[in-house]
Parts: sequence; C-alpha cells; structure tokens
Amino acid sequence: MARALLTGLLGLLLAGAGAVFGASALLLPGCALVILALACAAWAALAGWGRLERRIGSTRVVEDEPCSVVLEARTLLPSPPGSEIVEPLAADGGRPARWRRTQRVETEVRFPRRGRHELEPARLIVRDPLGVASRELRSAPGEEVLVLPRIEAVRTARSGGGQLSALSRLSESASEEGPRVDFDGLREARPQTPATRIHWPAVARTGRLVEVSLLAQIDRRPVVVLDATSPSSPAALDSAVRAAASLCVAFARAGGCDLLLPGERRPSHVDATLAAWPALHVHLALVEAGGHPVLPSRLGRVGAVFWVNAHESSGGLPSSVARSTCACFLVTPGPATASSAFTVAACQGRPLGRAARGAA
Repeated sequence: MARALLTGLLGLLLAGAGAVFGASALLLPGCALVILALACAAWAALAGWGRLERRIGSTRVVEDEPCSVVLEARTLLPSPPGSEIVEPLAADGGRPARWRRTQRVETEVRFPRRGRHELEPARLIVRDPLGVASRELRSAPGEEVLVLPRIEAVRTARSGGGQLSALSRLSESASEEGPRVDFDGLREARPQTPATRIHWPAVARTGRLVEVSLLAQIDRRPVVVLDATSPSSPAALDSAVRAAASLCVAFARAGGCDLLLPGERRPSHVDATLAAWPALHVHLALVEAGGHPVLPSRLGRVGAVFWVNAHESSGGLPSSVARSTCACFLVTPGPATASSAFTVAACQGRPLGRAARGAA
C-alpha cells in the first residue's frame, strides 16, 4: 500500500498548493490523485479479502520423490490483472493469477535432502489494474515436511555390480575365525543342564560342573551401526545415513537384522515384515552430526557388524568391535576401491581383519 499512500499524499500536496496559491488548475489533478489512491486501495483490499490454503500430499516423503502440492485461493472479488500467486516450493516460483474469485494451482515438488523442512508460506499478491495498491494473502505458517532418507540398492563386487543377493555369505567368508562359534563363555552348570551342554575339559580341570553358555539366536543377526561423530561434510553424513538405511532394509528382507543409531545403547530389531522400520526410518531422517553409538565393553555377537562411518577417513573402531571375533565391515563415503566388498549410496564397504580394525 506504500505506492497508494504516496499517490494520495501527492494529490493532497497538489490540492493544498492550489488552495493556498489560488491556482485552480492544481485542484482538479490533486483531487483526482486522492480519489485514485483511495479507489485503488479499496479495490486491492476487497479483491484480497479471502484465504489461501496449501494442501500437501504427505507430510512424510522420501528424498527426491515427487510430492503433490495444491494451492487454493478464495477471494471476495476476482483478482485483477497484474496479480500473481507465489509458491516458494515450485521451480517456477510465481505465476500470474487468473481473473477469478476461486483459483487452484497444482504442482509437484521434490526435496533433495533428508530432515525436517519448515515450509515458507505461499502468497497471493493482489494488485489493482494500475498497480498503485497491493495486498498479500498468505497460507498458514509453520507447515513442516519430514524428508526420509531414500533406500538404494546394495551392490557387491563379487557379483559384478549386481544386486546384493548373498551378503550373509559374504559376511561369513570375511571372518578370520573359521567356523562360527556358538558359545560366548562358560558358567557353573544349573541342575537342569543337559549332559550335552557340560564342558568336560573344564570339569576335569576344576572338579566342578561347568556348562557352555550358548549365544542367543538374536546375536547371530547382522548389526548395522551408524557413527555420525565427525562427518566429513553434510553430504557425507547424508550418504552414510542412506547407506545404513539401505543395508538395514536389505538385511531385513533377507531375514532380519539389528540397527544401532547414534546415542542409543540397545540396537533395534528389524524383521522380514519391516514392522519396526517406519519408526527407525524417521529416526534416521533426524540424525545430526556429532552422534556416537553407545556400545557395551564386550560385543558378544556372532553376526557380522557393519560399521557405517560418516567420515571418509574414519578413526579407529571401538575396542569392543576390534576385539570381537565376528566379521566386521567398515562402510565410509567414497568411490569403490580394490578392497571394496560392496557399494551402496555413494559409500563403499570393505572387510576388516583383526589387524586392521584398530587402525581403520
């Protein structure tokens, strides 16, 4: 409305000058400018009286997937020529408004990065035909969209870049300990312990009944660990999150796996039905730099550990992982190398031997 105000002030100055100096020739244009400013301001105010609504197809979308956005404007008067609708999410930005009381604009938007995105309100800018006055209608503020990390294919070097179909066999072959160990220690035998569980060499040494403590079946599943302690860049962190999500879904479809996120002490299980995956997918979308997974002092697992680090040249692995007998893979952002066993989401994974784990 600033232009209408200036136009009205100019008209008042002309009319005042005509009245003071007796110049009747200035009275008519001065009054005309005042009337024009008032008329244009009233037109813009009436034509911009209404509401602008934005409807988003979904408040949760996956990176780079299309999301429908609909803008609907309802005004008291048809929008005059020169009016426009501005949608910050659209690639073309603003577009001319039509000479109608009700307008509808449909578009598709894509979000390239994961996380919570606060949307800038859309605007309907109503102007009078002469462009003297204008008024804005805005959509509701505070709208948010949660962008989830996309799932990408895991490709193994052994299959010539094909789909990951035998990652479980790959993790087993990376173990230096030969056949998988099915127990994690010895303990004093309980009364109901069968004879097949008694560790007879220990009985001969100590003279006491000692049984083998078997690992639970849950410890045989592969575990994906995400380390976001010191990412090389925001893009590297995003790649690491996508890699962790992709590995988790690939393992879950093959039978199940565990996922340990930064700041958590216990891994979350994802089975073949992916029932727990939606909540974990949301947690992955909100992972920020600086988060470190909390591991126990002793990692008593048989299943392979896939350590996903957001730094291209990661530091040493935790001692519990370095001392474990399970197969261990280090997944970092970067192109595939000669030692890479698989690639996923612009990251490469390589197996670590016992000697290489502390200096990984």
